[in-house]
Amino acid sequence: MPTFQIITFGCKVNQYESAGMAEVLEDLGFTLRPLGAAPDLVMVNTCTVTARADQQARQTIRRLARQYPAAELWVTGCYAQRSPETLASLPNVARVLGNQEKVILRQILACRSAMPGPRVQVQGFDQQEAFQLCQVSRFPGHTRAWLKVQDGCSHACSYCIVPSVRGPGRSLPPDGVWSSLENLAARDFQEVVLTGIDLGQYGKDLAPPGSLARLLRGLSQKSWPFRLRLSSLEPQEITGDLMEALSACPDLCPHFHLPLQSGSGAVLQAMGRPYQPEHFRDLVMELQDRFPAAALGLDVLVGFPGESVPDFKNTWKLVEALPAAYLHVFPFSPRPGTRAQAMALLAGGEVQRRARVMRQLGLDKKAAFYQAQVGQAGEVLVEGPAPGRPGWLKGLSANYLRVILAGPPQWANRLVKVRFLEVREETLVGKVIT
Repeated sequence: MPTFQIITFGCKVNQYESAGMAEVLEDLGFTLRPLGAAPDLVMVNTCTVTARADQQARQTIRRLARQYPAAELWVTGCYAQRSPETLASLPNVARVLGNQEKVILRQILACRSAMPGPRVQVQGFDQQEAFQLCQVSRFPGHTRAWLKVQDGCSHACSYCIVPSVRGPGRSLPPDGVWSSLENLAARDFQEVVLTGIDLGQYGKDLAPPGSLARLLRGLSQKSWPFRLRLSSLEPQEITGDLMEALSACPDLCPHFHLPLQSGSGAVLQAMGRPYQPEHFRDLVMELQDRFPAAALGLDVLVGFPGESVPDFKNTWKLVEALPAAYLHVFPFSPRPGTRAQAMALLAGGEVQRRARVMRQLGLDKKAAFYQAQVGQAGEVLVEGPAPGRPGWLKGLSANYLRVILAGPPQWANRLVKVRFLEVREETLVGKVIT
Protein backbone atom coordinates (compact mmCIF):
# COMPACT_ATOMS: atom_id res chain seq x y z
CA MET A 1 0.00 0.00 0.00
CA PRO A 2 1.31 3.52 -0.73
CA THR A 3 2.28 5.60 2.29
CA PHE A 4 2.18 9.30 3.09
CA GLN A 5 3.10 12.03 5.55
CA ILE A 6 1.66 15.53 5.95
CA ILE A 7 3.70 18.43 7.34
CA THR A 8 1.57 21.38 8.43
CA PHE A 9 2.52 24.99 9.12
CA GLY A 10 0.36 27.83 10.37
CA CYS A 11 -3.14 28.24 11.72
CA LYS A 12 -5.92 25.92 12.85
CA VAL A 13 -7.60 26.27 9.46
CA ASN A 14 -4.51 24.73 7.89
CA GLN A 15 -4.56 21.98 10.52
CA TYR A 16 -8.18 21.26 9.70
CA GLU A 17 -7.45 21.12 5.99
CA SER A 18 -4.46 18.83 6.56
CA ALA A 19 -6.74 16.46 8.47
CA GLY A 20 -9.11 16.55 5.49
CA MET A 21 -6.30 15.76 3.06
CA ALA A 22 -5.15 12.88 5.27
CA GLU A 23 -8.69 11.51 5.26
CA VAL A 24 -8.80 11.63 1.44
CA LEU A 25 -5.45 9.86 1.18
CA GLU A 26 -6.52 7.13 3.58
CA ASP A 27 -9.81 6.65 1.71
CA LEU A 28 -7.76 6.13 -1.48
CA GLY A 29 -5.69 3.39 0.14
CA PHE A 30 -2.69 5.35 1.46
CA THR A 31 -1.31 4.56 4.91
CA LEU A 32 0.07 7.19 7.25
CA ARG A 33 3.82 6.64 7.71
CA PRO A 34 5.43 7.67 11.04
CA LEU A 35 7.91 10.51 10.95
CA GLY A 36 11.38 9.22 10.19
CA ALA A 37 10.16 6.36 7.99
CA ALA A 38 10.34 6.95 4.24
CA PRO A 39 6.89 7.60 2.69
CA ASP A 40 5.85 7.48 -0.95
CA LEU A 41 4.17 10.87 -0.80
CA VAL A 42 4.78 13.92 1.41
CA MET A 43 2.30 16.80 1.52
CA VAL A 44 3.63 20.11 2.87
CA ASN A 45 0.82 22.50 3.85
CA THR A 46 2.43 25.94 4.04
CA CYS A 47 1.82 29.31 5.69
CA THR A 48 2.97 32.68 4.34
CA VAL A 49 1.92 35.13 7.05
CA THR A 50 5.56 36.12 7.67
CA ALA A 51 8.89 35.85 5.86
CA ARG A 52 9.94 33.44 8.60
CA ALA A 53 7.03 31.14 7.69
CA ASP A 54 8.19 31.16 4.05
CA GLN A 55 11.75 30.37 5.12
CA GLN A 56 10.63 27.49 7.34
CA ALA A 57 8.65 25.98 4.48
CA ARG A 58 11.60 26.16 2.06
CA GLN A 59 13.99 24.69 4.63
CA THR A 60 11.57 21.85 5.35
CA ILE A 61 11.09 21.05 1.66
CA ARG A 62 14.85 20.92 1.07
CA ARG A 63 15.30 18.71 4.15
CA LEU A 64 12.57 16.35 2.99
CA ALA A 65 14.18 16.13 -0.46
CA ARG A 66 17.43 15.01 1.18
CA GLN A 67 15.76 12.73 3.74
CA TYR A 68 13.34 11.02 1.35
CA PRO A 69 14.90 11.28 -2.15
CA ALA A 70 12.48 8.73 -3.63
CA ALA A 71 9.33 10.37 -2.27
CA GLU A 72 6.98 12.62 -4.22
CA LEU A 73 6.87 16.08 -2.61
CA TRP A 74 3.60 17.97 -2.98
CA VAL A 75 3.31 21.51 -1.66
CA THR A 76 0.07 23.37 -0.94
CA GLY A 77 -1.26 26.10 1.35
CA CYS A 78 -0.91 29.86 1.49
CA TYR A 79 2.74 30.12 0.35
CA ALA A 80 1.85 27.90 -2.60
CA GLN A 81 -1.08 30.19 -3.39
CA ARG A 82 1.14 33.28 -3.27
CA SER A 83 4.31 32.08 -4.98
CA PRO A 84 3.82 28.69 -6.67
CA GLU A 85 6.74 28.94 -9.09
CA THR A 86 9.19 29.56 -6.25
CA LEU A 87 8.11 26.34 -4.58
CA ALA A 88 7.96 24.39 -7.85
CA SER A 89 11.66 25.17 -8.40
CA LEU A 90 12.73 23.53 -5.12
CA PRO A 91 14.33 20.04 -5.17
CA ASN A 92 12.03 17.05 -5.75
CA VAL A 93 8.81 19.09 -5.74
CA ALA A 94 6.40 17.20 -7.99
CA ARG A 95 3.22 19.23 -7.49
CA VAL A 96 2.24 22.67 -6.20
CA LEU A 97 -1.44 23.09 -5.33
CA GLY A 98 -3.27 26.22 -4.20
CA ASN A 99 -5.75 26.47 -1.36
CA GLN A 100 -8.68 25.91 -3.73
CA GLU A 101 -7.15 22.64 -4.93
CA LYS A 102 -7.25 21.11 -1.44
CA VAL A 103 -10.98 20.53 -1.93
CA ILE A 104 -10.44 18.57 -5.17
CA LEU A 105 -7.41 16.60 -3.95
CA ARG A 106 -9.21 13.30 -4.57
CA GLN A 107 -9.57 14.05 -8.29
CA ILE A 108 -6.01 15.33 -8.57
CA LEU A 109 -4.59 12.22 -6.94
CA ALA A 110 -6.62 9.99 -9.24
CA CYS A 111 -4.79 11.29 -12.33
CA ARG A 112 -1.33 11.96 -10.91
CA SER A 113 0.35 9.01 -12.68
CA ALA A 114 -0.65 10.46 -16.06
CA MET A 115 1.01 13.82 -15.33
CA PRO A 116 4.74 13.32 -14.60
CA GLY A 117 7.08 16.16 -13.74
CA PRO A 118 6.48 19.39 -11.80
CA ARG A 119 2.91 20.61 -12.04
CA VAL A 120 1.42 23.83 -10.73
CA GLN A 121 -2.32 24.03 -10.08
CA VAL A 122 -3.27 27.27 -8.36
CA GLN A 123 -6.70 28.76 -8.97
CA GLY A 124 -7.41 32.36 -8.03
CA PHE A 125 -10.37 33.61 -6.03
CA ASP A 126 -13.54 35.23 -7.28
CA GLN A 127 -15.12 37.97 -5.18
CA GLN A 128 -18.32 35.90 -5.14
CA GLU A 129 -16.44 32.77 -4.06
CA ALA A 130 -18.62 30.22 -2.26
CA PHE A 131 -17.56 28.29 0.83
CA GLN A 132 -16.22 24.86 -0.09
CA LEU A 133 -17.06 22.26 2.54
CA CYS A 134 -14.35 19.73 3.26
CA GLN A 135 -16.00 17.25 5.63
CA VAL A 136 -13.46 15.95 8.15
CA SER A 137 -14.27 13.24 10.67
CA ARG A 138 -10.84 11.98 11.74
CA PHE A 139 -8.06 13.91 13.46
CA PRO A 140 -5.17 11.45 13.93
CA GLY A 141 -3.19 12.07 17.09
CA HIS A 142 -5.75 14.53 18.49
CA THR A 143 -8.59 14.14 20.99
CA ARG A 144 -9.98 17.53 19.93
CA ALA A 145 -11.71 18.16 16.61
CA TRP A 146 -11.73 21.32 14.51
CA LEU A 147 -14.55 22.53 12.31
CA LYS A 148 -13.85 25.19 9.71
CA VAL A 149 -17.03 27.27 9.46
CA GLN A 150 -15.51 30.32 7.75
CA ASP A 151 -12.75 31.04 5.25
CA GLY A 152 -11.16 34.12 3.73
CA CYS A 153 -10.96 37.72 4.88
CA SER A 154 -12.50 40.91 3.52
CA HIS A 155 -10.49 43.35 5.65
CA ALA A 156 -7.61 45.41 4.27
CA CYS A 157 -4.94 45.62 6.98
CA SER A 158 -1.92 47.29 5.42
CA TYR A 159 0.55 44.56 6.47
CA CYS A 160 -1.49 41.42 5.82
CA ILE A 161 -1.19 39.00 2.89
CA VAL A 162 -4.06 36.77 4.03
CA PRO A 163 -6.91 38.23 1.90
CA SER A 164 -4.97 37.58 -1.31
CA VAL A 165 -4.11 33.96 -0.46
CA ARG A 166 -7.40 33.00 1.20
CA GLY A 167 -9.89 35.00 -0.83
CA PRO A 168 -12.93 36.94 0.38
CA GLY A 169 -14.81 36.10 3.55
CA ARG A 170 -17.26 33.22 3.09
CA SER A 171 -19.19 30.99 5.47
CA LEU A 172 -20.48 27.46 5.85
CA PRO A 173 -24.30 27.72 6.04
CA PRO A 174 -25.82 26.88 9.44
CA ASP A 175 -27.26 23.56 8.27
CA GLY A 176 -23.76 22.54 7.19
CA VAL A 177 -22.39 23.52 10.59
CA TRP A 178 -25.14 21.55 12.28
CA SER A 179 -24.61 18.37 10.25
CA SER A 180 -20.83 18.58 10.66
CA LEU A 181 -21.17 18.88 14.44
CA GLU A 182 -23.54 15.92 14.53
CA ASN A 183 -20.96 13.90 12.59
CA LEU A 184 -18.26 14.82 15.12
CA ALA A 185 -20.58 14.08 18.04
CA ALA A 186 -21.19 10.59 16.63
CA ARG A 187 -17.43 10.03 16.65
CA ASP A 188 -17.19 10.76 20.39
CA PHE A 189 -15.09 13.92 20.29
CA GLN A 190 -15.20 15.74 23.62
CA GLU A 191 -14.18 19.15 22.26
CA VAL A 192 -14.76 20.91 18.94
CA VAL A 193 -12.96 24.11 17.95
CA LEU A 194 -14.94 26.36 15.61
CA THR A 195 -12.38 28.01 13.41
CA GLY A 196 -12.03 30.33 10.44
CA ILE A 197 -9.67 32.84 8.91
CA ASP A 198 -11.93 35.66 10.18
CA LEU A 199 -14.39 33.83 12.43
CA GLY A 200 -16.15 36.96 13.64
CA GLN A 201 -17.30 37.68 10.06
CA TYR A 202 -19.20 34.39 9.97
CA GLY A 203 -22.51 34.60 8.14
CA LYS A 204 -22.21 38.08 6.65
CA ASP A 205 -21.92 36.66 3.13
CA LEU A 206 -24.91 34.32 3.43
CA ALA A 207 -28.39 34.97 2.03
CA PRO A 208 -30.06 36.00 4.20
CA PRO A 209 -27.09 37.35 6.17
CA GLY A 210 -26.28 35.68 9.46
CA SER A 211 -23.80 36.22 12.27
CA LEU A 212 -21.62 34.29 14.68
CA ALA A 213 -23.93 35.38 17.50
CA ARG A 214 -26.93 33.89 15.73
CA LEU A 215 -25.03 30.68 15.01
CA LEU A 216 -24.04 30.30 18.67
CA ARG A 217 -27.60 30.91 19.80
CA GLY A 218 -28.81 28.20 17.46
CA LEU A 219 -26.16 25.76 18.66
CA SER A 220 -27.05 26.53 22.28
CA GLN A 221 -30.57 25.21 21.75
CA LYS A 222 -29.23 21.64 21.68
CA SER A 223 -27.25 19.81 24.34
CA TRP A 224 -24.08 18.66 22.61
CA PRO A 225 -21.85 15.88 24.03
CA PHE A 226 -18.75 18.07 23.68
CA ARG A 227 -17.54 21.47 24.74
CA LEU A 228 -17.04 24.24 22.16
CA ARG A 229 -14.01 26.47 21.73
CA LEU A 230 -13.63 29.44 19.40
CA SER A 231 -10.51 30.34 17.49
CA SER A 232 -9.28 33.93 17.15
CA LEU A 233 -11.79 36.81 17.02
CA GLU A 234 -11.11 40.30 15.72
CA PRO A 235 -11.77 42.82 18.53
CA GLN A 236 -14.02 45.07 16.43
CA GLU A 237 -16.26 42.07 15.69
CA ILE A 238 -17.08 41.34 19.33
CA THR A 239 -20.28 43.33 19.43
CA GLY A 240 -22.69 43.56 22.33
CA ASP A 241 -24.88 40.98 20.56
CA LEU A 242 -21.97 38.55 20.26
CA MET A 243 -20.95 39.16 23.86
CA GLU A 244 -24.46 38.21 25.00
CA ALA A 245 -24.41 35.08 22.83
CA LEU A 246 -21.03 34.06 24.23
CA SER A 247 -22.29 34.49 27.78
CA ALA A 248 -25.37 32.38 27.08
CA CYS A 249 -23.52 29.48 25.41
CA PRO A 250 -23.45 26.74 28.08
CA ASP A 251 -20.64 24.59 26.68
CA LEU A 252 -18.31 27.39 25.58
CA CYS A 253 -14.71 27.17 26.78
CA PRO A 254 -13.64 30.38 28.60
CA HIS A 255 -10.75 31.07 26.23
CA PHE A 256 -10.46 34.01 23.83
CA HIS A 257 -7.67 34.94 21.45
CA LEU A 258 -7.63 38.53 20.18
CA PRO A 259 -5.20 40.23 17.79
CA LEU A 260 -4.24 43.48 19.52
CA GLN A 261 -1.23 44.12 17.23
CA SER A 262 -0.33 47.49 18.79
CA GLY A 263 -1.14 49.66 21.79
CA SER A 264 -0.45 52.84 19.83
CA GLY A 265 -3.38 54.59 18.20
CA ALA A 266 -1.18 56.03 15.46
CA VAL A 267 0.29 52.62 14.61
CA LEU A 268 -3.14 50.95 14.61
CA GLN A 269 -4.33 53.61 12.15
CA ALA A 270 -1.32 53.02 9.89
CA MET A 271 -1.99 49.29 10.07
CA GLY A 272 -5.57 49.82 8.96
CA ARG A 273 -6.95 48.38 12.21
CA PRO A 274 -10.44 49.80 12.91
CA TYR A 275 -10.20 50.30 16.70
CA GLN A 276 -8.17 52.23 19.23
CA PRO A 277 -6.27 51.04 22.34
CA GLU A 278 -9.00 52.33 24.65
CA HIS A 279 -11.62 50.26 22.86
CA PHE A 280 -9.44 47.18 23.10
CA ARG A 281 -8.82 47.70 26.82
CA ASP A 282 -12.54 48.12 27.53
CA LEU A 283 -13.33 44.98 25.53
CA VAL A 284 -10.80 42.90 27.45
CA MET A 285 -12.08 44.11 30.80
CA GLU A 286 -15.66 43.27 29.84
CA LEU A 287 -14.58 39.77 28.79
CA GLN A 288 -12.86 39.35 32.15
CA ASP A 289 -15.98 40.53 33.99
CA ARG A 290 -18.17 38.06 32.12
CA PHE A 291 -15.67 35.18 32.17
CA PRO A 292 -13.49 35.56 35.31
CA ALA A 293 -11.58 32.31 34.71
CA ALA A 294 -10.98 32.92 31.01
CA ALA A 295 -7.59 32.65 29.36
CA LEU A 296 -7.01 35.64 27.12
CA GLY A 297 -4.37 35.35 24.40
CA LEU A 298 -3.11 38.34 22.41
CA ASP A 299 -1.35 38.74 19.08
CA VAL A 300 1.19 41.58 19.14
CA LEU A 301 3.00 42.84 16.04
CA VAL A 302 6.17 44.78 16.87
CA GLY A 303 8.42 46.89 14.66
CA PHE A 304 5.75 48.08 12.23
CA PRO A 305 7.14 50.82 9.92
CA GLY A 306 7.02 54.12 11.77
CA GLU A 307 6.62 52.53 15.22
CA SER A 308 8.51 54.92 17.50
CA VAL A 309 10.00 54.11 20.88
CA PRO A 310 7.00 55.77 22.62
CA ASP A 311 4.64 53.73 20.39
CA PHE A 312 6.32 50.51 21.48
CA LYS A 313 6.30 51.56 25.13
CA ASN A 314 2.57 52.27 24.88
CA THR A 315 2.03 48.76 23.55
CA TRP A 316 4.10 47.27 26.37
CA LYS A 317 2.23 49.30 28.99
CA LEU A 318 -1.17 48.31 27.63
CA VAL A 319 -0.31 44.61 27.50
CA GLU A 320 1.27 44.73 30.94
CA ALA A 321 -1.94 46.24 32.37
CA LEU A 322 -4.26 43.68 30.74
CA PRO A 323 -5.17 40.27 32.26
CA ALA A 324 -3.52 38.37 29.41
CA ALA A 325 -2.66 34.69 29.81
CA TYR A 326 -0.17 34.47 26.93
CA LEU A 327 1.12 36.38 23.91
CA HIS A 328 1.91 35.52 20.32
CA VAL A 329 4.59 38.04 19.30
CA PHE A 330 5.44 38.67 15.65
CA PRO A 331 8.25 40.92 14.40
CA PHE A 332 7.01 42.94 11.41
CA SER A 333 7.70 41.19 8.12
CA PRO A 334 6.98 42.98 4.81
CA ARG A 335 4.67 40.90 2.63
CA PRO A 336 4.65 41.20 -1.16
CA GLY A 337 1.66 43.10 -2.52
CA THR A 338 0.67 44.77 0.75
CA ARG A 339 0.65 48.51 1.36
CA ALA A 340 3.14 48.17 4.22
CA GLN A 341 5.72 46.62 1.88
CA ALA A 342 6.55 50.08 0.53
CA MET A 343 6.91 51.70 3.97
CA ALA A 344 10.31 52.51 5.47
CA LEU A 345 11.47 49.60 7.65
CA LEU A 346 12.94 49.90 11.12
CA ALA A 347 16.40 48.50 11.72
CA GLY A 348 16.21 44.71 11.97
CA GLY A 349 18.16 44.59 15.22
CA GLU A 350 15.77 47.01 16.89
CA VAL A 351 12.73 45.04 15.71
CA GLN A 352 14.17 41.83 17.14
CA ARG A 353 15.02 43.58 20.41
CA ARG A 354 11.44 44.76 20.78
CA ALA A 355 10.21 41.25 20.01
CA ARG A 356 12.43 39.83 22.77
CA VAL A 357 11.15 42.40 25.28
CA MET A 358 7.54 41.65 24.38
CA ARG A 359 8.07 37.88 24.48
CA GLN A 360 9.54 38.16 27.96
CA LEU A 361 6.42 40.03 29.02
CA GLY A 362 4.40 37.20 27.52
CA LEU A 363 6.34 34.62 29.54
CA ASP A 364 5.80 36.64 32.71
CA LYS A 365 2.08 36.90 31.97
CA LYS A 366 1.81 33.19 31.32
CA ALA A 367 3.64 32.29 34.53
CA ALA A 368 1.40 34.60 36.57
CA PHE A 369 -1.76 33.20 34.96
CA TYR A 370 -0.74 29.61 35.68
CA GLN A 371 0.19 30.45 39.26
CA ALA A 372 -3.19 32.12 39.79
CA GLN A 373 -4.91 28.83 38.92
CA VAL A 374 -3.34 26.93 41.84
CA GLY A 375 -6.10 25.92 44.23
CA GLN A 376 -8.79 26.41 41.58
CA ALA A 377 -10.82 23.66 39.94
CA GLY A 378 -11.55 23.20 36.24
CA GLU A 379 -12.64 20.80 33.55
CA VAL A 380 -9.81 18.99 31.76
CA LEU A 381 -9.96 16.98 28.54
CA VAL A 382 -7.57 14.05 29.04
CA GLU A 383 -5.52 13.59 25.88
CA GLY A 384 -3.46 10.51 26.77
CA PRO A 385 -0.25 9.44 28.52
CA ALA A 386 2.14 12.21 29.54
CA PRO A 387 5.49 11.61 27.72
CA GLY A 388 8.24 10.47 30.07
CA ARG A 389 5.88 10.28 33.08
CA PRO A 390 4.71 6.69 33.69
CA GLY A 391 1.30 6.61 35.36
CA TRP A 392 0.57 10.23 34.43
CA LEU A 393 -1.76 11.69 31.84
CA LYS A 394 -1.73 15.00 29.98
CA GLY A 395 -4.72 17.17 29.20
CA LEU A 396 -6.08 20.60 28.36
CA SER A 397 -8.34 22.61 30.62
CA ALA A 398 -11.36 24.51 29.38
CA ASN A 399 -9.40 27.76 29.83
CA TYR A 400 -6.46 26.50 27.77
CA LEU A 401 -4.08 25.32 30.49
CA ARG A 402 -1.69 22.43 30.00
CA VAL A 403 -2.29 19.93 32.82
CA ILE A 404 -0.79 16.64 34.01
CA LEU A 405 -2.58 14.31 36.42
CA ALA A 406 -2.24 10.79 37.74
CA GLY A 407 -4.72 8.30 36.32
CA PRO A 408 -5.27 5.19 34.18
CA PRO A 409 -4.89 5.22 30.37
CA GLN A 410 -8.64 4.51 30.08
CA TRP A 411 -9.30 8.14 30.98
CA ALA A 412 -8.06 9.27 27.55
CA ASN A 413 -10.68 11.31 25.65
CA ARG A 414 -12.67 11.95 28.82
CA LEU A 415 -13.64 15.21 30.48
CA VAL A 416 -12.77 15.17 34.18
CA LYS A 417 -13.05 17.70 37.00
CA VAL A 418 -9.61 18.56 38.35
CA ARG A 419 -8.20 20.66 41.16
CA PHE A 420 -4.94 22.38 40.27
CA LEU A 421 -2.26 21.76 42.92
CA GLU A 422 0.95 23.37 41.67
CA VAL A 423 2.82 24.69 38.63
CA ARG A 424 5.62 22.51 37.33
CA GLU A 425 7.61 23.51 34.24
CA GLU A 426 4.87 25.61 32.60
CA THR A 427 2.33 22.87 33.33
CA LEU A 428 -0.28 22.57 36.05
CA VAL A 429 -0.30 19.47 38.22
CA GLY A 430 -3.87 18.44 38.90
CA LYS A 431 -5.86 15.92 40.92
CA VAL A 432 -9.20 14.51 39.84
CA ILE A 433 -12.07 15.44 42.12
CA THR A 434 -15.68 14.26 42.11
